[in-house]
Amino acid sequence: MNTAVDIDEDGNSIATQREWTLRKNQVLGASIGPEFVEPGQSAQTISKRPVFKEMMQYVTDHPEVKYVIIYMRSRVFRNFIDAAITKRYLEERDVKLISAKEEFGEGYMGDAMEAITDVVNELQVRMSGEDIKVKLAHKVENGGSVGRAKLGYLNVREDFDGRLVNTIAVDPVRAPLIIWAFEQYATGEYSVAQLAAALEDQGLLTRASRKFRPKPLSANALGVILGDPYYTGVIRYKGKLYPGRHQPLISKELYLKVKEILASRHRKGDRDRVHFHYLKGLVYCETCRAQGRESRLVYSQSTGNGGTYEYFTCSAKLRGECPMPGIRAEELEDAVMRSIRTERIPEKDLELINRGITDVVEDLQATERQTRDALKTQLARLSDQEARLIDALADGDLPVPQLREKLQQITLQKGAIEERLARTNETLRHGAERAGAAIELVRDPGALYAALPETSRRELIQALFRRLYANVTDKDIDTRGDRTAGNDALHGLAARIHGDLANPPRTNEKIPGASAEDLDVENESLHSQVIGSNKTYLVAGAGLEPATSRL
Repeated sequence: MNTAVDIDEDGNSIATQREWTLRKNQVLGASIGPEFVEPGQSAQTISKRPVFKEMMQYVTDHPEVKYVIIYMRSRVFRNFIDAAITKRYLEERDVKLISAKEEFGEGYMGDAMEAITDVVNELQVRMSGEDIKVKLAHKVENGGSVGRAKLGYLNVREDFDGRLVNTIAVDPVRAPLIIWAFEQYATGEYSVAQLAAALEDQGLLTRASRKFRPKPLSANALGVILGDPYYTGVIRYKGKLYPGRHQPLISKELYLKVKEILASRHRKGDRDRVHFHYLKGLVYCETCRAQGRESRLVYSQSTGNGGTYEYFTCSAKLRGECPMPGIRAEELEDAVMRSIRTERIPEKDLELINRGITDVVEDLQATERQTRDALKTQLARLSDQEARLIDALADGDLPVPQLREKLQQITLQKGAIEERLARTNETLRHGAERAGAAIELVRDPGALYAALPETSRRELIQALFRRLYANVTDKDIDTRGDRTAGNDALHGLAARIHGDLANPPRTNEKIPGASAEDLDVENESLHSQVIGSNKTYLVAGAGLEPATSRL
């Protein structure tokens, strides 16, 4: 697919096919319409080829089309039935199908030659398919793995008697986590979904491919892995098991135990369910954090003594690495509630912050008007430069490559200015709204939290904290949170207010201003976002970056 015509005379590359079809188009003297490219598509029927169907739809929608030019019939049709259907469809619309590299002539003899060619092509496809099946079966019977290596293994090339042979090796990064997954599921303490979350916490990602980026393993994908005997050193092919040459990751005894649990949980009325709790995935272990690792608390339900009990357990404890005991769900809920209540900011402080933000918005509006005027002037100057360069290009006064490079640079500069012009006022409004919403959250977060349904409680927690950490002491269970940027900024402003009111500024000199883009509670600090106000309690505190203008 990536080779060019000069090194791929057999025509397997897209470049070769394009060369021949364009050449045929020149012979016909036709104007070129759209190009439809379907690289790497191995579907055996046209019904499974999306780009081919797009082309046929285009022909239907554009009656001016007279030709569909292909490279060879064997590159388009895998069977003679599809070829006949396509030909009839195109003929009904007065469109002729032309092969760039094949000449069949006209009339009934040409039709007969096309039909014979399609039959022979189908025969070759089937013969190749049968040959591949035989070779794959032979490879599996000799212990070889077929296709891309499964997660926990890698496709590698090793030297064997002086020849490089494709084989399978253990993935040193992912294999230990796959082994751990089998061992933990065999304990019966995890559901597949909980186990997938624990693996994500430990950093397990799928391998990257040409089409997909690495991502955490989904519960469905993990279920497939847990049910695959390949990890015991055997290969399942066409419903049969064959001894494999690859190194097993787990014992057959462990696999059978996992399989038994999977089967028992998929019986009617006893499914491997994902239990919901609004704190699930939000709370981490403080004990593990003190030891330099991040471990999430895993939610689980257990049945006994006439009821169902909910617990949160450190994922590291399940691996024997953390001493923190399990926490009853209701005890953790109470601890989180106490943490939420401590986020309240007094009403008088909020009024001062709100008033300061209003003043800042007014100041920034005036600044933004000046900024927009300056940007428009700069845009007009760039447009004049662009016009002069276009004239120079037409006159041929300067080298063409140099002129084109300058034109491209001016185009990019104009685009950047236009983007900034479009977002200045919108950003200002959006930033003010975000700041106002953040203030409402900390007005009385405890009462708001108590009144919300569980699903909305989760959203409030995420608005106030990046993470919550739970700690178990002899007397109590408590949680403390790492605040989000907006929440942390508001509390910093509240603390700053008291300090500035106790030590009022000597002058009313205005602090250098910032742009509207800075007024956003998701930026690093609301202190620096509202610089530009003469309200000094909104000015960045010591240790923060100095106030600078971005205009």
